[in-house]
Amino acid sequence: MIVVDSNVMAYLYLPGEHTAAAEALLERDPDWAAPILWRSEFRSILAGYIRRKDISFEQAVSLCGPSRIALSRSLRANVNHNPRQTAA
Repeated sequence: MIVVDSNVMAYLYLPGEHTAAAEALLERDPDWAAPILWRSEFRSILAGYIRRKDISFEQAVSLCGPSRIALSRSLRANVNHNPRQTAA
């Protein structure tokens, strides 16, 4: 199991310089855990992309559904999250 933060998850859905690394991490170990706030943090990341005009509002909305569903299936919400355990 790997404990990840919302940035790692965003790399999977928002192509960029770290996307390949996030995909390789997921392939190496698909059992991920994340703090319960990952959904809120992911939406905050999307809001930043909208503000910078990197994606449209509609694109952000479309990313919320698939990412939430896919990640919720493979993610364990780590209720007793310790920030020192979070992988960057």
